[in-house]
Amino acid sequence: MKMPAVKYARTFPRAGRLVKVMFLSALLWVCVLGLPYFLFMMFFGNAGEYQKWWAIAALVALLLGVLLRIIIYVLSTKVRCPLCQGAVFQTASCRMNQNARKAPVLSYSTTMVLDMCIYRRFVCKYCGTPFRLRK
Repeated sequence: MKMPAVKYARTFPRAGRLVKVMFLSALLWVCVLGLPYFLFMMFFGNAGEYQKWWAIAALVALLLGVLLRIIIYVLSTKVRCPLCQGAVFQTASCRMNQNARKAPVLSYSTTMVLDMCIYRRFVCKYCGTPFRLRK
């Protein structure tokens, strides 16, 4: 009887950079999802004294989202898979590995951030190697 090959997760080296980008990406999604809510409340909420505060919150969410996106781009260029040297958080035009995870509505990178937040592990979308954040 032959046992199937099991691919064990490796520890990701320099996981601190990965965790920084993961945290900033999660914060960016909060800004992206909060902006339409603030705009809706500004236009269709109770008009009056709170309308100015909803506008300020929308402006802060917009500016913070743009600033976070720039910071994430700069930090994510330095985070590479140790095996295939692919940029983990940036999408290239090459084919993704068949073992790469992708949620139906989300992108590969967003699915990877969710996997890191929930399970503390992810699969490289270019080579298909599973990594864990801690030993």
